[in-house]
This record gives sequence, C-alpha cells and structure tokens, in this order.
Amino acid sequence: MLSVFLLMSIFQHYAFSQGTLIQAKGYDKATYNLPASGKFMKTWLVAGPIPVSNDTLAPSDAMQEKAFKSDVIAGANTLAGRPPAPVSINGRDFNWQLITSGADIVDLDSFYKNKDFVYAYALAEIKANAPTNMVLGLGSDDGIKVWLNGKLIHDNWIPRGVDKDNDLVQLKLVKGSNQLLLKIQDMKGGWGFVARLLDKAALTSQLTTEAANGNVDKIKLLIDGGADINAGNASGITPVVAAKIRGRKDIADMLLKQGAKDETVPKAEILIDNFYTSLKGKEAPGIAVLVAREGDVLYRKGFGYADVKNKVPVTPDTKFRIGSVTKQFTAAAILKLQEKNLLSVNDKLSKFIPDFPRGDEVTIHQLLTHTSGIHSYTGKDDFVEKVTNTVLPDTLINSFKNDPYDFNPGEKMLYNNSGYFLLGYIIGKVSGKPYEAYLKETFFDPLGMKNTGVHYAAIKLEHEAKGYSKNKELYEPAKNWDMSWAGGAGAIYSTVDDLLKWNIALHNGKVLNEQSWKAATTPAVLKNGEPPAMKYGYGLIFNNFRGVDIISHSGGLHGFLTQLAYYPKEKMTVVMFVNTSEPEVNFDPNKIAETFLWDKMDKQTSYIVSSTKPKNLQLYTGRFEISNVGVLTVTTADDKLFAQISGQPKFEIFPLADDEFFWKVVEARLKFFKDEKGMISHTVLFQNGMELKGQKLPEEHIVEINPAILDNYIGKYKFKNLVLTITKENDKLFVEPAGQSKQQMLPTSDTDFVIKEINAKISFVKDKSGKVNMFKLNMNNTNSEVPRIKE
Repeated sequence: MLSVFLLMSIFQHYAFSQGTLIQAKGYDKATYNLPASGKFMKTWLVAGPIPVSNDTLAPSDAMQEKAFKSDVIAGANTLAGRPPAPVSINGRDFNWQLITSGADIVDLDSFYKNKDFVYAYALAEIKANAPTNMVLGLGSDDGIKVWLNGKLIHDNWIPRGVDKDNDLVQLKLVKGSNQLLLKIQDMKGGWGFVARLLDKAALTSQLTTEAANGNVDKIKLLIDGGADINAGNASGITPVVAAKIRGRKDIADMLLKQGAKDETVPKAEILIDNFYTSLKGKEAPGIAVLVAREGDVLYRKGFGYADVKNKVPVTPDTKFRIGSVTKQFTAAAILKLQEKNLLSVNDKLSKFIPDFPRGDEVTIHQLLTHTSGIHSYTGKDDFVEKVTNTVLPDTLINSFKNDPYDFNPGEKMLYNNSGYFLLGYIIGKVSGKPYEAYLKETFFDPLGMKNTGVHYAAIKLEHEAKGYSKNKELYEPAKNWDMSWAGGAGAIYSTVDDLLKWNIALHNGKVLNEQSWKAATTPAVLKNGEPPAMKYGYGLIFNNFRGVDIISHSGGLHGFLTQLAYYPKEKMTVVMFVNTSEPEVNFDPNKIAETFLWDKMDKQTSYIVSSTKPKNLQLYTGRFEISNVGVLTVTTADDKLFAQISGQPKFEIFPLADDEFFWKVVEARLKFFKDEKGMISHTVLFQNGMELKGQKLPEEHIVEINPAILDNYIGKYKFKNLVLTITKENDKLFVEPAGQSKQQMLPTSDTDFVIKEINAKISFVKDKSGKVNMFKLNMNNTNSEVPRIKE
C-alpha cells in the first residue's frame, strides 16, 4: 500500500464511524485540564498524512528512519478561534483538522483511508493551575515522538501495534497552557496512537507492572509522578507483592526502604483468577486453564466465551483445536511404530514416498526435529487462501514436494509443518490405518481421552469453542481452517483434562518405552555437531525459566492458541487454551507455574541503565553470526547503540554493566567479549533461559562502481515462492521481497553484492547474449540459483 498525497479539504465535510473531522480553529476541543487525568485523550488537532517518500515503491528502512528523525516543526502557533498554520513539507500544505475518536485508540487508518509509510502530527493543549509533574502513557503504531512546549522529550522508533501505556513519559508542566505535540509514523499495516495522563489508579497499576518487570528507571519515574507504593492494582496486587512473585528481590527491597509495607503473597488460585478478571462480563473469547501436580488438580477454570454471539461460556470441558501440540502425538506414534519394528527414525523419506525429490537424503529423524530443509507449506503465499477447503493428503504433499529446499538436510533447523504432515502420512501408510484411527487406537482410547480426536470439516462436537480474530476493538469469527490441511502437524482437538491425562502418561513411561523416551527427549544436533538455537526433541521443546526446567510445546492457528507445559522436577502440568489468536489476557504458562513456585525459583536480575556509559560505542558495532538464528547487526547513531536480528526490527540497547547491554522492549541482554587485543570477538545473547553465541563476522570490502551498471540488474526474480524486486534509487541498488521491506545491496565488484543485514551474497550471471538472466545467492552459507522473471 503506497502513501499518496490527498488534499485535506476532501475530509472537511465527512463523518467516519470512529470519529469526526471538522475544520480546525485554535485548540477548540483538543484541550485537557488536569482533573481529567486518567481518561484517554480522544480529541486532537491532526495534520497529515505526510508521505515518507514520493517513490512508487515502498521506502527502505533507512529512508523511513530518516523521515522519522527529520522534522519541520516542534510546535504550532495556536491562537483562540484561529486555525494554526498548515504544516508545509516539500511545497505541500497539510492543514490541521480536529479529530475526535469514538474509542480510546485514535485510529488514523480509519481517518486517512489505510495509508502506509506515512506520518502525522497530533496537537493538544494541557492546562495546569500550577507547575506540576505528570506521567503521560502512550501507545503507538509505529514510531512516536513527543514535544512539550517546543522541547523534544521522547522518541521511540519502533515497529509495533498500539498497546496502552507502552511508553511512559514524564511531563514537567508549567502553570497555564502547555502544548503537547506528537509525531506518529506508520511503517506498514495499522496506524494509530493512544494517550492519557495517568491518574493515581493508572500510576499504581503501572508501578505494579514495572515492579514485576524489574525496570528500575520506569519505577522511579512512576514514583516521582505520584504513584502510591502501598496501593494495589485492580486485582489488589501491590508493587512489593508483584516484585516478590517475579523474583525481583532487589526491587522489593528498594520499595521497602522507601516506605512500602511488606505484604504476604496471596494464594496461587487468587493470583491466577486475577489474570482473567477482565473477561468477566465482557463479550470476548475466553480461556481455559488447568494446573496439576501429577493427578492432583490444583486449578481448573474457564473464563470468557466459547461462543461470543450466543454467550456460551468457556468451561474446563470446552473442546479446543490444539494446533502444533499435535506434533508430540505424531512423534509418539512414529516411535510406537519403531518399537514394533515397522520403521526406523533412520529410514529415508524415499522409502515411503519414492518420488519425493532428494528423499534419499532426508531421514525420519530430520522430519521429527525440523532439520530436513523441506520448505514448509504453511509459509507459502497462497496457503491462507486455500486453508478453508478440504484437501487430500497426496494433493497437499504434491503442492510442496517440488519446492526448493530451505537448506541441505541436517545442516540447519527451521520449524517446519511440512515435515510433520509427511510424518502423519507415513503413520497411515505404515500402520495400514488412517492417521486418526491409529491415534485413537494407540493413545486416546487406552488413556481414557474421550474428548480428544482429529478434527475434520463435517465433525459435530458438543462444547466446541469457536475461533475469533480481533478487528480493532471488536471480535469476529476467525478464518475456519479445514483441518485436513493440518494433519500430523496440527489437526487434533482436545480438552484441558485430556491433555493432563496425556502429560501424566507421557512423562511417566505409560506411552513410550525407555529407549523411545530417551530419543524423544534428546535435543537435536546438526551435522556439524552444533546444537540449534531451539532445543527440540521429537515434538517436544526444552527450556528453562528462572532455574526450572520445562518440557513443552505450543500450538496456534487462526482463532486458537494452546500451551502444554510440564515442569519435570515439580511434576507439574499447565494446560492453557484460548479461542482467539490475539489474547488480551495472560497466556504464558510460566507465569501460571510461577504463582505456585515463585519462592522456589531463581531470583531475576532487574534492569537499570548504567550511570557510566561506554566512551566508545563504535567498539561494539559490527555483524555477529548467531547459529541457526541469523545475523545480529549492532550499529550506533546519535550516541546510542542499536541491535537488529535478521528479519526483525532494530531496537535500542542500553548499558547495564561493563560490555553488557539490555533491551527495554523485551527481557533480553547482550554481553560482548574481547580478544587479547581488546577488540570485540563475539557476543552472547541471553533470553528465555537460552545463551546464544554470536561470532563476529569480518567486514565486507565495499567498492564504488559505475551506476550505469546497476541498470542491468533491475527487474523481478523468483526465489522459491517469493518474488524479489530489484530497483535502482539514487544510484543505489535495492532488493524488495514481496510484502517485506527493501534492503540495500552493496557492491563488492561489478557483479557481486552483499546484503549485510541478512548475511547474503549475490552474484549476477549473464546468458550467452550478455543479458542478466539470474543471480546466485549465498545466504547463511546456503547456495541457491534465483532466475529472472521474463517480463
């Protein structure tokens, strides 16, 4: 979607469902008095939409960031009864218009007809009877800047959706009129923002949240803004209690020293109930949660609706589609067939599907561990369009078996639904029974799982949850998969009770023999002997949270998410279902387990920006190869350090200690290590109990070439199922995968280029006539030939 300039006068006489647009005069209704704090600011003067670029193609990340940093105004001259002067950019005038939103979130997409790669300024007045400090809570999609009385006080260049109070900004208000100016820039997709001045209740709620998260800087900001350190949030949880539960002893001690009362942590049932109180009485999808220690059920409840329209509540007996949790049933079935000597995990795929390309290179073990390199059919462009229609197994396999491999078998790991669909197909072929019949006979019936089975289009189930998607503030029916498309990768439905039965049996030797269990619970290694970033066995993921080991798997499809986690030392199971892909309540099984085990878990490190900033940020810059994850690129700008992993946004990282930095957007940190010469040799990324090493890559030697040469490479190329568009802009070459941001291609010779962000090397090849007809791609040490599309 391209950003196209529209004359603002078009909008002056139209009303929209989310609000109204009228000719702006002064501040008019975009004025707020401090007694109104706590309420969301729904009325603003807005000028836009201003295009990031006038190019017909999507702007590069660098161009978008440059537009974010560049500004022609830091405020507006606003007089009572008179409209402020338009914002003039590149000879165009963008008039200020008064917008009143019908919802808390100001949805700029609705007002400006779904623009992409644009930005707008939003202006409001805050009146104060005396100088005072307030905290402004902000959420934005995407980047946001804030000026108060002409001074820039906050900027956050970040791709994200709109979440209330994501950013907390201190406002030092003067007596009388204060001008608040926002800039909201859209990268792609949704576009909007939400803002409010936090009142006592909101300050307390945020303080409790940040005490749990361990963000010391935000805690101090909230206390300075007037938060009550002894007050409870809407669920009655105080900041001290939140800190204790999350293992933030240093935060609890800090609050106690400042006068907070020492509170006893409530019982786990009360804490879990508090996660879901917001669903009571709300017309929204629901959640089912079960916690058990072996067969002793500790918690078992449902909240919200299984059927929103007919107000059918979710109960523990509600049946949900479990998505990829199916994979551990498929893996167990393969191992049962191996126990009967009907197959071996070392068998080649070609034994079962003789004409499968490179099938003699792929083993059953590699299908089980996502190391086959076979391209996942769920990642294909047309998958979502077809998924509501029934498909035959042979037809589906034929649709992806000729796709190029993502990598050579055994050399990498990439989560892959094709592998598990093939395993489901093999189970049926080897057992002589349909996949669903084999599972029923082998697992469901013997274990008493009476409410579990393989879902199909014509099935009629009692107490089945309907799936929902969120459209702005409303829920609507989600895309209804025909589960023939999921097969052994995700077609099962179940209940919390039945998955508890499965977990008890699986983890107590009632499903597999000892040899099979050992194979299933051994994380895969690659051909080079290195472990992938994800510790994955056979349908099982191994992780650690606060020193507690976890064996788990999650599942997801349109309208449904599942969590099945087992904590072996504690013999604890957590099962969670929701019937929406966008849950607005806690869906983290570790937070559920934490309510029971918080005092037995390891303490957590809190985050505070170090008072001593490294003198030479340039020392840490460069590219780091994180095995089976991608390239971590560290850059510096405006005396700040940024980190970006291949295919993900760039975020600022903040100094925590010597050679150590942390992210504020996620609980993760990055530690750099030096060689004997004092130069950075590698880094380690710490996140979710994982330690991922990144070796520093050598710098590529970039050369200058004749810009006219670049014209030979412009065009479209076909890489697997993706169209790559190569363009020339300002004598530079860019590649843009369909639906993604474009990346600059830097020349190392007249025919060779590199894309630093993804560690890709491109070499253009000419045919006999001298015309470029393809390029050779080396990406993460995997070689591919990418043909040019004839136009």
